[in-house]
Amino acid sequence: MARIGLLGRIMLVLLGALSLLVVATFGIDRWQRSQERSPYASRFPRLDQAAGIMALLKDADPAQRPAILRAVNGEALRAEIVDAPPEPSEMIRDPVLEGRLHRLTGEASDGLRAFTEPTMFYRGIGPADRAGGTGHRAIGGLALATYRLPDGRVLVISAITRHRSLMPWLLGQPLSLWVAVLGVVAAGLVIVGTRHELAPLRRLTEAVSRFDGRVTERTATPQGAPEIRRLTQAVQAMQERIVGLMAERSMLIGAISHDLKTYLTRMRLRAEGIAEPDRRDRLIDDIDAMTALIEASLGFARGTAAEIGRAPVDLADIVAVEVAEHAAQGARISLLGEEVPDATVAGDALALRRVIANLIGNAVKFGRSSVAVAVRRAGTACQVVVEDDGPGIPEAERAAVFSPYYRVERSRNRTTGGTGLGLAIARQIAEAHGGTIVAEAAPSGGARLVVTLPALA
Repeated sequence: MARIGLLGRIMLVLLGALSLLVVATFGIDRWQRSQERSPYASRFPRLDQAAGIMALLKDADPAQRPAILRAVNGEALRAEIVDAPPEPSEMIRDPVLEGRLHRLTGEASDGLRAFTEPTMFYRGIGPADRAGGTGHRAIGGLALATYRLPDGRVLVISAITRHRSLMPWLLGQPLSLWVAVLGVVAAGLVIVGTRHELAPLRRLTEAVSRFDGRVTERTATPQGAPEIRRLTQAVQAMQERIVGLMAERSMLIGAISHDLKTYLTRMRLRAEGIAEPDRRDRLIDDIDAMTALIEASLGFARGTAAEIGRAPVDLADIVAVEVAEHAAQGARISLLGEEVPDATVAGDALALRRVIANLIGNAVKFGRSSVAVAVRRAGTACQVVVEDDGPGIPEAERAAVFSPYYRVERSRNRTTGGTGLGLAIARQIAEAHGGTIVAEAAPSGGARLVVTLPALA
């Protein structure tokens, strides 16, 4: 159910209600049919009527026969008197029907014959069963009966099969069928109407998805239901407030950065004037550490407001440069995929290099003996994988390490623990480029960090 959209949910509710309506209507229809009594006194009205016609014409005056024939002919049977009995080739003689007619008329002569058609047999009984039919019910329906009258002429009684036209056939269907048809038509109209009504909501969703906090995503003129129009206006107003707050934040960060750097520069100049070397060095180290912490914090805060450039960037080149710099400093590091030809993404080269430098720097710091870096193309994405053989990241903390100021190394030592902002900034930059960064376990037991960015088409 979680993957079914609003339109799908509406349709499920509608189809459920229609299904219940069809079932209820069908049940009521069946119940009504079961309560209806047959207008005939017998289970075999055609046989009874045919036997009555035979008995009536048997004893009637030949002069009255035309009037009797006009009176008995109706919608179910047609009676006529002919000189010779017909021989229907496509019909099957039915001894069971003949036996019932003999009993009804009390006639024991061989002048009475009854025929049925293959299409009129009861379910489960075929033409091969007609000769041995000994049951109480006929194996087929009466199609034709012939009876030789006392004067030698033959009475022919034929069952009338009505060929109904299309309109009576449609109107003659159960009410449940009409409800089902109307339900399908109503469902189609609901689908069309609902899609039209949800179109403004879809456009609003797309606009909100594109919104990054820098520029207001203008939506189309509010349309649709009053609730959707009010929602569109509220989202538009919220975007404007967010953009204003982000602009004020950028100005505030810039002002704080300028003022802090000014005071830290003054403090460093004054510290260098201290005569005692040990005291001077410790004070300068503290100022440098404070400067680094402030720069990292401001960089993280500035990241959500800074504009990310969009230019083709070769990840393989950036990774190769970073690996070469760490190797020159004595780190045991290897690179796989330096010559990947299609590892190009759209983004800011300086920001992406900062991500790579941060990941490789952490791997070199915490790795015991070696670091492996790989660049590869995976479908429509480019990946940079950095592995080390250090203590690794516990599974319970692999998501938390990307939080600001979170450190797996619990000490407050800046040399081993860092500021706790490196991975947070890396994730911030990766997400700003439409990518992701995740922490996994390396085969060697250390940490494995994977950066995935959309490849440039």
